[in-house]
Amino acid sequence: MKNIRYIFQILPLLGLLLTACDKFLDVNTDGTLKGDATMQELLPTAQFYTAEASFQQAYVACQYAQQLGSALGANGIDTYAETDNTLGWSNLYLYALPQLNTIIKKGQEEVSPAYMGIAKVLTAYNLGLATVNWENVPYSKADQNNFSPAYDTQEQVYATILKLLDEAVTELAAGTGAKPGQDDLIYQGDLSKWARLAYSLRARYLWHGSLRNPQQAAEGALAALEKGMKGNEDDFQLQYNSKNLSPWYSKVAIPNTTGNLSVTFTNTIVDLFNGATQGVADPRLSKVIGIKSNQTVYSGVIPGSGSGSTVDLNNKAWHSNINSPLTMMTYSELKGIEAEARLAQHGGTGTSAAGYAAYQEMMSANMKKVGVEGAEIDKFLKDTRINVGASKLTAKQIITEKFKSMLLIGDIWTDIRKYDYLDFPMPANPNPDLQGKRIQRMKYPDSEITRNSKTVLANQKDPGVAMWLITK
Repeated sequence: MKNIRYIFQILPLLGLLLTACDKFLDVNTDGTLKGDATMQELLPTAQFYTAEASFQQAYVACQYAQQLGSALGANGIDTYAETDNTLGWSNLYLYALPQLNTIIKKGQEEVSPAYMGIAKVLTAYNLGLATVNWENVPYSKADQNNFSPAYDTQEQVYATILKLLDEAVTELAAGTGAKPGQDDLIYQGDLSKWARLAYSLRARYLWHGSLRNPQQAAEGALAALEKGMKGNEDDFQLQYNSKNLSPWYSKVAIPNTTGNLSVTFTNTIVDLFNGATQGVADPRLSKVIGIKSNQTVYSGVIPGSGSGSTVDLNNKAWHSNINSPLTMMTYSELKGIEAEARLAQHGGTGTSAAGYAAYQEMMSANMKKVGVEGAEIDKFLKDTRINVGASKLTAKQIITEKFKSMLLIGDIWTDIRKYDYLDFPMPANPNPDLQGKRIQRMKYPDSEITRNSKTVLANQKDPGVAMWLITK
């Protein structure tokens, strides 16, 4: 958000990166304004709040997408209950975006294009989070002198995202001014990885619009991914450790183990991993899905019911243990986008050799990431129910595997909405306000309604109304 001063004060960076030792940044919210913070202080804090916003989005979106289900029965979000994701909005608009805007401003003043480029990549990503949640959101008209700004349309937001990413690529390549090091908690100052992330995000956001213009989206996404991530080592994630805990561990896994149940995995995702849906067990099952004590059969919760589960989102699974990273975009996702785009270029029936290779690499890369052995990967990829051949590959097959590979990454909800929820069963006790439709959006937070009611009312739509992005 432009020109809004951050409303908190950060404590000093305590040393080396989380991945190198147990030190991290400590972040305190504070009523005072710290107007003299340096770019080196602001960057790690902005990255922290970006990860927090990602977690809050995924916590809700993955329930709507039926990766996660509530343990609260008919009162859970997985019934397609409307939620405003207030914490996600706050992390975006009170913390991450104001700091990133300040970094950009300081980068201009101090002629530090590297910091500006990183901040613009992160701004683009945060705007992407916002618009896939709420559609029209504040950005271009929002500043510290306008507390009731008009919202940008989703079409305008996507144009802004692409513009920011283009500018970021240019600035990251400038080679002048101050450059980040240990203050960069994601890529440790490797500007080439930030540039590859910019291209990767460009591919993601162009492909978001594939329903509106499939061929144009495919052409743009494929051109971008040529310069995008090259392997798992380029993944966009924030690494946590035993002193600075991953939110999936601290906010979900640990409460679950102490009886304060919140969410677990659904039968939709578990049955894809355990072989019930596809007829072949996925070797990632025991790596990414926890199981309750004294249970041997993996069974997920029935969405909207709170029942049927033998599995647990616990502290032994890959995404939610004490040292888990918070993943925001992966090389595996990029290969999924490539497979989809090449399928579209091929007319939607079968694909090219390159498209089929991307489909296989999407699965292989994610399996390697979560620790599956090579022999198990090869066996799974050669199974005829997975190895369908280039001529028979379908969009549903790609998205099904992408659904597994993007476990607990909130952007999967965008894919699920684009593909009509993959014909997943409706949840038990569905929100009656939807009248049998699937949920398409989050509602604006009550705090936003209080201070900007006219704008919110002008932009709020019924939860079952498809976003501009999803319409053809």
